[in-house]
Amino acid sequence: MSAIPPHPSLQKLAAANRRRLRLLGLLFFMVMAGVLVFMMSFALTHRDMLNLLIFAVAGLVMLPTMALVGGLLWYLERRQTRRLSAADRVLRESAPMNTRLAPTGLANRVGTLVAVQPETQTRPPSIGPVFALLDPVQRWDRASRPELTVQLYCAQLEPGQELVALRDNGDALLGKLVALDSYRRQTKWMTAAALGLIVLGMVVLAVLAAGDYREYQGHDQAQRFAVASENWPRTTGTVRDASVVTLRIPRGKTSVTGYRARIEFEYVVTGTAYRGDHLSFCQPPSLEKQAAEARLTPYPIGTRVEVRYDPTDPTRGVLEPGRAEACEPLLAAAWREMLLSLGLLGLLALIGVAAVWEFLRQRRAFRVWATSAE
Repeated sequence: MSAIPPHPSLQKLAAANRRRLRLLGLLFFMVMAGVLVFMMSFALTHRDMLNLLIFAVAGLVMLPTMALVGGLLWYLERRQTRRLSAADRVLRESAPMNTRLAPTGLANRVGTLVAVQPETQTRPPSIGPVFALLDPVQRWDRASRPELTVQLYCAQLEPGQELVALRDNGDALLGKLVALDSYRRQTKWMTAAALGLIVLGMVVLAVLAAGDYREYQGHDQAQRFAVASENWPRTTGTVRDASVVTLRIPRGKTSVTGYRARIEFEYVVTGTAYRGDHLSFCQPPSLEKQAAEARLTPYPIGTRVEVRYDPTDPTRGVLEPGRAEACEPLLAAAWREMLLSLGLLGLLALIGVAAVWEFLRQRRAFRVWATSAE
């Protein structure tokens, strides 16, 4: 069991940290268990070998993942314990100073930047102002109390030194002293890196959404050709080749092997010979190779067949006109994929706008503070 820091304020921090980590671990394991139960019920309901295999692989992957997360939670607890032990040493070895902490308006996931203003001058004036970065988990109400008067414990008022600030109610704030210029430079680089990753993700999602849109357009055009082909003129053709081609069928985050019958035929329109390979415009792939081979049965090589051709473009011919309803599943799948890509793209765009707005808001707040502090 982790050692409990002797100071009462640090004991409260240690207890809150343990509760937070336990709740996080419980939430993670509940999510993992829910995913496993869902995948198991789905695999057993459909009784498909592929789904059973995916469930088995997912179970094997989740076991080391759960062990890794458990190790990460243990590491975070040990890290916080060491941090609290260091804070306890600062409390025991340093003399308290009555100090005011004034928020500068700069805050992020790294921490909240405050100006440290000792009531008793303990450092040469030539050193300049002192700033501290408080841990983000140590929250305090900046709206009702723009400044805090605390008992500050710190070995020296120099950047890099750990500090502990005790409030009037006994709560402890942990942090370290920082140099203002280096902190602002680091914040700008972090913001730029985050925005760069967001832009990169948006570019990838935009490319995926464009591909999904082109796929949707292709299926929509095939459906329109299928409807129109029922009224196209007829001609006679000859089967030149018949085979089964393989392709990948998307299945959620994975893809499986599918099969499709391909008939290559030759036909003549107004004295000009054309070649086509459309058995039908709406021909979804099959998971069973036998089903695709069965489509080849009526079309042995050399057979004379009836061909429907587009009067506006005789190069577009088809053996089985109509069947537009077969395009509906393909259209629905392409539409879902496109909406998912666009939704994620919009979410990333909102996150990027929110990040820029927050960065600009904090910069304005810091300027206001800097003006008032002069």
